[in-house]
Amino acid sequence: MRSFETRVFNWRAPSLLLVSGSRLPATPESSNERAFADSLPPKRLPNSTTTTPSRMLFGAYIPQPWQQTYKTCLSDPGTILFQLAPTHTIHRSTISTEQLSFTHPPLSHPGISLGSPHPTSKSTSGTAVPAKLGPVSLHIDASFEFGVFTHDSRGGGAFTPADGHGGGDWQERFSIESLEVWGCGGDEEAEEQRKRWEWEEREAEARRRVNFGKGDPEADRALLEMAGIIGGDRSGGSMN
Repeated sequence: MRSFETRVFNWRAPSLLLVSGSRLPATPESSNERAFADSLPPKRLPNSTTTTPSRMLFGAYIPQPWQQTYKTCLSDPGTILFQLAPTHTIHRSTISTEQLSFTHPPLSHPGISLGSPHPTSKSTSGTAVPAKLGPVSLHIDASFEFGVFTHDSRGGGAFTPADGHGGGDWQERFSIESLEVWGCGGDEEAEEQRKRWEWEEREAEARRRVNFGKGDPEADRALLEMAGIIGGDRSGGSMN
């Protein structure tokens, strides 16, 4: 997720999120699949299709810049959730506050979530609490390995349910094969992103730079003594 932040958070304009993958088996076949299944409520809704699609593709239009959320979701009436495969559905905003969250541990069920309540702190009792999934929602786990798209035709959440083809009650759990974010904008937005990257690189380099071994033996020795490497019974090694 840190890599995602570095690449995406400096784009200060709308963007498109696209995530594709393949349907997970009904019974988990690996420890990672089991852990993901255990993090979710029991699957009570059927798959969206009776046949196994060759590819599943979901996405979202995000009008506002990305950022980490801590207690509340990002919200914008222009946010749109959609499915492109195996069927095409569009789910517009209901102007709910539970639209987009981007969270890290120690919050429970960290990752990217659209249409679900904001994650809370982990339970102190040690009892695992399943993720709360919205009626029409997309959740991507923090490892970007698995995702789940839920569609409850009753609605009542952040996004409207689909009518007709692609409607009904269903849920797709899938392993992620590709996750992309495409920025919407032009040269001005790209230049702003470049400047932010350069500034972050300068800041990171400044933090990495330590005035050590630069021709001041007394300062170098003081630094080694503070670190406990030399001094007392420790002589240390050569500083040449």
